[in-house]
Amino acid sequence: LVTESLEALKASFPERIQFDDLDFNFGERWIPTGMFSAYMTQLYGTDIRIGYSESMDEFSVACSEKNMKITEEFCVHGYYRTYDGIALLKHALHNTCPDMMKSIGKDDNGNDIKVRDAEGIQLANAKIDEIRNGFSDWLEEQSPEFKERLTDMYNRKFNCYVRPTYDGSHQTFPDLDMKSLERRYGIKSIYGSQKDCIWMLKQNGGGICDHEVGTGKTLIMCIAAHEMKRLGLAHKPMIIGLKANVAEIAVTYMAAYPNARILYASEKDFSTANRIKFFNTIKNNDFDCVIMSHDQFGKIPQSPELQQEILQAELDSVEENLEVLRAQGKEVSKKMLRGLEKRKFNLEAKLERIAYQIETRTDDVCDFKQMGIDHLFVDESHQFKNLMFNTRHDRVAGLGNSEGSQRALNMLFAIRTIQERTGRDLGATFLSGTTISNSL
Repeated sequence: LVTESLEALKASFPERIQFDDLDFNFGERWIPTGMFSAYMTQLYGTDIRIGYSESMDEFSVACSEKNMKITEEFCVHGYYRTYDGIALLKHALHNTCPDMMKSIGKDDNGNDIKVRDAEGIQLANAKIDEIRNGFSDWLEEQSPEFKERLTDMYNRKFNCYVRPTYDGSHQTFPDLDMKSLERRYGIKSIYGSQKDCIWMLKQNGGGICDHEVGTGKTLIMCIAAHEMKRLGLAHKPMIIGLKANVAEIAVTYMAAYPNARILYASEKDFSTANRIKFFNTIKNNDFDCVIMSHDQFGKIPQSPELQQEILQAELDSVEENLEVLRAQGKEVSKKMLRGLEKRKFNLEAKLERIAYQIETRTDDVCDFKQMGIDHLFVDESHQFKNLMFNTRHDRVAGLGNSEGSQRALNMLFAIRTIQERTGRDLGATFLSGTTISNSL
């Protein structure tokens, strides 16, 4: 039996990716720094030692004896400073470019009028590209044993997952009223793809349903939510959708499960006068499902303690990045530094407001954590993209605002609340025909 199990596991291994099919980029964190050191020692013709700090995500470069390659061939002379081969090597490792400035005259106070040195930046970029592109050529020249070892490392680290297949054909959906669905929508049976997706969500406690428009995402949501409730996988699921579609989601759910206890939020429920009462209705009742629009969901207060925890972690990350950038000194653009300092200021201001909310809150305010929602179905989930992020890159087209969107942050608070309640990952199902958009 053990032998048969081992053979079955081996048969399911992903196909090995060969060296010639791989792209190796200079500065990739999984590649041992010794390989970068060996390559640069050959390129520069002098001993180069490269180290990497995982906690700071920072490369260090040491050179015992600089030569003409470093001081002349791989060197760019800017208006204010010179970038030798060691400085450009660090940029090559991080895939960045120095922010070079030049003076075009003096202002009335005698200070330099600074503009970006496009010619200098272009020259620096060319030398950085030469370093980065040469790494692939150097790898091609190595021995078969060397290539095999590097290929093994890649396959063990990245090519070690097999996408599971889910067969949900055995499901019967005991409470589902097919006659009601046929009368209202002409639906005579559930598609095999819908059954497979519902089975996947039940098995994993959530996931991504990236079905295209017209493939029955609405019915997947309704059946999956009800099945999770029926099987005890969730006690109070919530479905949120676009304002234009959310009423149809509620009608579909009621057609599929006429006897279900559903709470559908109307515009009147979210008026200023009724909102607190409605939130307490969610909290104090055992609904099979709560259904509302994205905009209404955004008006639900989130747990201030959890907001504090997440924003404090983000502030710690920003402060760590500031330390790294300040340690790099003149190699860092002032714009990038100012951007991080502004983010730090904004995060500190948010944390102060949250601390004040915690001190002054009253018992009649019901937040998302108190409502008992333990699974969230998000229709058209691409509406909630763009979380906060940190990067050492600037002047990149399409990079977006590093502070992210408030809508995405609010969704993060809600999902972290559910995960904290259940003690598990996931706790959410994202449904969208455009899960990945063509942007950075």
